[in-house]
Amino acid sequence: MGGYIMSKHLPPPVLTIATGVLALTGLLGMVDLEAGTFWASSTKTLERYPTQPAGWNGPARQCVVCHNLEKDGLARVAPNLWGIVGAPKAAAKGYGYSQALAEAGGIWTKQELDRYLTKPDRFLPGTSKTMTGLPDAKERTEIIEFLATLKD
Repeated sequence: MGGYIMSKHLPPPVLTIATGVLALTGLLGMVDLEAGTFWASSTKTLERYPTQPAGWNGPARQCVVCHNLEKDGLARVAPNLWGIVGAPKAAAKGYGYSQALAEAGGIWTKQELDRYLTKPDRFLPGTSKTMTGLPDAKERTEIIEFLATLKD
């Protein structure tokens, strides 16, 4: 018949190009090629990352979305938290802190981290931290105790 026959499968060149584009944009980990689905918010997402960020399965899980927890790890959209407990505020080189945090001075004690995580904009008006706060004291304590272990 000579006509083009539609197939359920993509031709190899198209699949190769699509895979390359997805890999370059960081979306490859969100595509299930076997099922032919794209899932950005599925609970399966946690199981599908090629490598999970340090801290992903720990108390500071929600922190790793923005912060790196690895020693000498690069800042993500927020500064690295390795060694944060006892560190001077706004000390990470190369990170653009809000003016409020840059001028705050002092060090991050467990108590100050607790107050900051409770309600960042109340503790430090003008902060650029986007989270509204963690009202659960037990959750904050677990996060802070975990962060205190991230040191030499």
